[in-house]
Amino acid sequence: MTHLRTARVALLALLGPLVLSIPALAQTPAAPSTVNLRKIKRGPWNTKADIPKGWIRHRTQHYEVQSMCGKEKAVRLGNHMEAMFKVYWRRFPPGKPFTKRYTIKLLANRGAFRAYGAPPGAGAYYSPVDREMVCYDTGKWLDDQPVEGPKTGKPKTDGGGDPMEEMKRELERYKMDILGAASHEGWHQYFHWYIVSWVPIPSWINEGMGDYFYTAQPRKVKGRSIPAELGRLNELRLPVVQWAVKNNRHVPIKELLKYSQREYYSNPSICYAEGWALCQFLLHSGNRKYEAALNRFIKLVQDDTNMPAVTKKAFHGIDLDQLEAEWKAWITKLGMPAEKPGKPGAGDKKRS
Repeated sequence: MTHLRTARVALLALLGPLVLSIPALAQTPAAPSTVNLRKIKRGPWNTKADIPKGWIRHRTQHYEVQSMCGKEKAVRLGNHMEAMFKVYWRRFPPGKPFTKRYTIKLLANRGAFRAYGAPPGAGAYYSPVDREMVCYDTGKWLDDQPVEGPKTGKPKTDGGGDPMEEMKRELERYKMDILGAASHEGWHQYFHWYIVSWVPIPSWINEGMGDYFYTAQPRKVKGRSIPAELGRLNELRLPVVQWAVKNNRHVPIKELLKYSQREYYSNPSICYAEGWALCQFLLHSGNRKYEAALNRFIKLVQDDTNMPAVTKKAFHGIDLDQLEAEWKAWITKLGMPAEKPGKPGAGDKKRS
């Protein structure tokens, strides 16, 4: 399978910026609706007249799910996001009351998602202007029970298997999970409310933590513990960042911390992977100084819009060259999730 692993890493490096769009590689049916999706009301639906024909509105304590996919999936998405809201809240307490519901639109498929007006290349997005998160049913749900494959023998590998079929199976493994995508965008929703300011937030923390929460596995807990397994490895980002580090194509940490959104998006394949890997390292390397730096950054940015000053304060006393050397050594040793599952660690604790 060596040739497949090499091809997979190369393919992911190419498709990195389209990680939430990977399901587009598969065929998707036409939107089962004659409603002009562009005319649907953005943001909250305050009256029944706002609800288009064929849609339903499902409200939870903190979310309003506007679903084109029926009630059952709206309830599943709403339940998942309620669990994730507790994760965001307990991981990064805002110190203020929450008074409004977040809006989530659930489209039937990628065709409907694009027809609604999704940005090119997006698989899900959050619009602070429209006050809503928008996603679509990818067919892969984190809460589905796993389906076991046939047990008639081991699949063929280099000894005669069809390389294209094997690659298709590899791609299916990386198909976007709708609940993971919602967890990512839900972080943007929460973080935008948390900081209040419209000043652009450094993408390493905004997108990096979004990809960090993408892999969160909700679970039932007692007391004030965080109701999710955090720190699971991101199958899409890990091979890309490992390739970048190995080939010296990564962005130096000192520079990544200063990157504007435009700079970050100009090299999305590497930057998205590196942003996730940096957040993963800061929270789970076992170095409490590094974990404290990330926590301090998020706490400071709530009241300070001077990003260079926030960064300097958050990483005060930390040698960034040494941090990068340790990060590179740590990230290259990580195994893929199927080989070495992510281990919940320091990031799985409540923060003050």
